[in-house]
Amino acid sequence: MEELKVAVIGAGKIGRAVAEGLAKAGYEVTATKRRIEEIKGLERLGVTVTRDNREASSKAEIIIISVKPKDVSSVLREIRGEVKGKIVISVAAAVTLSQMKKVCPEALFVRVMPNITVLVQESLMAYCVEGSVTPELKRTVEKVLEALGKPVEVEESQMDAITALSGCAPAYLSLILEALTYAGLEVGLSKEFSLLSAAQAMVGTGKLILEGGKSPHEIRDMVTTPGGVTVEGLLELERAPIRYVMMRAVKKAALKSRKISEALFE
Repeated sequence: MEELKVAVIGAGKIGRAVAEGLAKAGYEVTATKRRIEEIKGLERLGVTVTRDNREASSKAEIIIISVKPKDVSSVLREIRGEVKGKIVISVAAAVTLSQMKKVCPEALFVRVMPNITVLVQESLMAYCVEGSVTPELKRTVEKVLEALGKPVEVEESQMDAITALSGCAPAYLSLILEALTYAGLEVGLSKEFSLLSAAQAMVGTGKLILEGGKSPHEIRDMVTTPGGVTVEGLLELERAPIRYVMMRAVKKAALKSRKISEALFE
């Protein structure tokens, strides 16, 4: 069966990664960007590049919008005549299905929240669909998202929370990795080794949870022995309200996402 034709509107960091992932999976991809010279490298993967959003949308069966939230409305108005009956996937944070539907009533909208790990096809792809998207079309959407990470269907009411947790998690985890890297320097390790050690431990811990079925609590107990090195480090960590700070950060980010959503399309 011939692969679907996909247009990626706005090939910035996320959009470019989406275009690359889909091209590698065998999809026929067209990517757009105003500064077209910045995405010429995609042509080596067979991606067609253009500045013309309308042309790209007219030739595609699925359109993926990867622009800043404030620009979604103008992009939808621009391509409105080319999306009738087509699946339009938005990866822009905070933009709701109903907001997009008001601009293009004849399109079939899907809202997706990826994160930056889509660059290595490891992102959680949390998605929700509008009511007119059939089960068959939903399977098509999932197949597309599988080329970019792990698709999980969610309720749209959860999207602000998912944005704050999954969408922002790489930044939170990078802050922890940076702290561990400097901690390694403090105890005499090189910066390169410290970062490698911390990052590999994070990857391995993730695999223990996702592939090994372990809980964070179980992993901590596996590492911690009476009177040992780990418990000494954990005791010091408990002096700071780390759990509270993490919970507060996610809550504040979720509220920010909701605030942005409410301010859009006014």
